[in-house]
Amino acid sequence: MEQKILELINDAEMVLIGIGTEFSPQTPQYDTLEAYRRSSYYEELSDDCEQIRAYNKLRSLVGAKPYFVVTLNTDDLIYRSAFEDDLIVAPCGSMAKLQCGEHIVEADEIRRSVLNAGDERLAVCPECGKPLQFHTIEAENYMEQGYLPMWEKYKKWLQCTLNRRLCILELGVGFQYPQVIRWPFEKIAMYNQKAHLIRVSAKFPQLAEELSQKGVSVPEHPVQFLLKAGDESEKKLQMDG
Repeated sequence: MEQKILELINDAEMVLIGIGTEFSPQTPQYDTLEAYRRSSYYEELSDDCEQIRAYNKLRSLVGAKPYFVVTLNTDDLIYRSAFEDDLIVAPCGSMAKLQCGEHIVEADEIRRSVLNAGDERLAVCPECGKPLQFHTIEAENYMEQGYLPMWEKYKKWLQCTLNRRLCILELGVGFQYPQVIRWPFEKIAMYNQKAHLIRVSAKFPQLAEELSQKGVSVPEHPVQFLLKAGDESEKKLQMDG
């Protein structure tokens, strides 16, 4: 299976990547200040954690091919990998940022103050003094302007995939916000005669019948799959060399 997928990636002219919530690490359960402790947990993960290593393996597999990444995750770990920041769009937001409804600010210093004092009331906007919440899709009055410029860039990039050999990699995507990745990626695969969809998911690897000849379903955890596929690719390069 890994070999077939490596061949599809190698044969592609362009690569579209979708990252779902299966790819995000599981955080401990906290009794209080849950969101702030979860955000801090992501920040403190080592660059050698398996998620970042898997991202780096994937980046190596893509090589010099034009690519774009759409991620549902708010942990920001992909930005610590070898992927270029200006080729990633995160429409669900970021736990590294906070918003008040008018401004989007970095979370780090404010989060530290909140956790040290154990008081969420310290989370106020330095620009206007209003209460802050995490800049994610779960926020009341989520500020979409945080991701819209990159979304426009992504849509323009998609236009360039028409009639190109496009490898669509969907990794750990379920039915949370399916209108962002799962359904659009299926539609792209169906309409682009030169596209192939690779769906890797431990929970929802099923493919629509219409994609049976253009898709590959891999019922595995995406992080473990990429670590394994990346190792296989590196071994092959060593043997060829």
